[in-house]
Amino acid sequence: MAAAAFFQLMLLLPCAVLIAIPVFFYGANTTMLAWGGLGFLILAWLVQPDWRSALKTLPRDQASALYAKVDALADALQAPRVHEIALDDSINAGAFERHRGLSLRPTRRVLVLGLPLLRLLDTAAAEAVIAHELGHFSRRHGRLGHWIYRTRAAWMSWASAEGLGGHDDVESTSPWERAGRNFAAMFLPWFRRASEAHSRRCEFEADAQAARHASPAALGRALLLIERASQRQEELLAAMVRERLALDAEPPSDWVEWTPRLLAQSSVTEAEREALLRHRQPRGSHPPHAARLEALGCDASRLALTPAAFEESAAARWLSPAQWQALCREHSPWAGASQGLRWAMGHAALAGTDPAQWPVPAMAPPPRRDVASRRRRQRRLWAAGEALEHGRVRPHTLTPWQRDALVQALAANPLIGQAWAFDATLPESDGGGAMLCLVMRIDPVGLRERHLTEDDVLDQVQSTADLLWPAGMEWGARLSYLTEGLPPELQARVDATPRLKG
Repeated sequence: MAAAAFFQLMLLLPCAVLIAIPVFFYGANTTMLAWGGLGFLILAWLVQPDWRSALKTLPRDQASALYAKVDALADALQAPRVHEIALDDSINAGAFERHRGLSLRPTRRVLVLGLPLLRLLDTAAAEAVIAHELGHFSRRHGRLGHWIYRTRAAWMSWASAEGLGGHDDVESTSPWERAGRNFAAMFLPWFRRASEAHSRRCEFEADAQAARHASPAALGRALLLIERASQRQEELLAAMVRERLALDAEPPSDWVEWTPRLLAQSSVTEAEREALLRHRQPRGSHPPHAARLEALGCDASRLALTPAAFEESAAARWLSPAQWQALCREHSPWAGASQGLRWAMGHAALAGTDPAQWPVPAMAPPPRRDVASRRRRQRRLWAAGEALEHGRVRPHTLTPWQRDALVQALAANPLIGQAWAFDATLPESDGGGAMLCLVMRIDPVGLRERHLTEDDVLDQVQSTADLLWPAGMEWGARLSYLTEGLPPELQARVDATPRLKG
């Protein structure tokens, strides 16, 4: 809580100085002090660290059987009932409380269930997982966990470039922002060590609470099966998606079955079982699985780690077939206008192409860049943008296959009206070399009709780029509206360059 209060102070001190200016000039009369204090309190409430969630909640009347099961588990555990169940596309579950803290609205308990999780587990294992999450409520972990999650997220946001709107250069940030970031860089390692130790204790307590209702073996099996599915999906999902992109014009409706099929194709080896027990974050917010199973008294070698058949899964037992199909469509990773365009561009790029030409997909997320790397990356992007504005570009070096695939992808996106590709020459002070730059003019009317933004278009193009050129290849994009003109020097270059679109 002290960390949260200090974060608010860092945000509010400049505001407090502005509020104090009238007091300095007009005197500290009672009315002025009262209005200034009220304004400061309102600002303090508005800028409190928050953990916002865009999860879609499931109304009770649309899933009465699932809510009845969760309510029965809560009553058996003597835990408070949840107000809402939210669904997502992850192989995971979670529990949190909305509006806890200084909010003026009542606290609401939310249980988060991933659709792949419900498909992967049988009812016994799924009940054990839900009992674990309800254990967080019965043990009142939200009283402190609420502040931990929100404060850690707030300081991490300030410490990163993204927390300042993507600006990570001395000239683009104020001294106060840089001071806050420097403090965050020193404070976060200690705060994470202390807060994550508390989170691990909470996980052990929730495990023990769940084991009193469900069998320890069911919880242990669920933990390792979730870990196995997550690892296998991380290793192979990119390749699987790319294969389906090349075949299907529409996003797949069976996406939730992909990981269970993968796991059913092979049995667990001893080496894989040992890797699952080690877990990937031994000093993170969750304890290693080996320690959790030891506390539960489970023998990992006796646990079956194969996914449930659909008929035996929690999804089939707690939801009707029509409900399940509708939920899978609604929560698909490609649901929505922007994600649908991502799929359309990917399919147009890969359909009918030779898989031998595809670059090797990344098997894991790229490592987080340190501050120095992010600054170098940002400087090179700005240098490429400056080169574009002044026409210091040359013809792109995309291979014929990459260019043709990119042309097809851009043609599938009606939001992009015109597009060109160049290699922007970078100065030696920024590392020299060249960077691929896509110049795109987008339709503002189409954006408005689809309720999308320029960032959505960038995300769609980024998804296509991940398919067409190797991981780590440097590139940038310049977006403008069709109703806007281009700088004269850039306009001269695009007039003399064949278009990718338009």
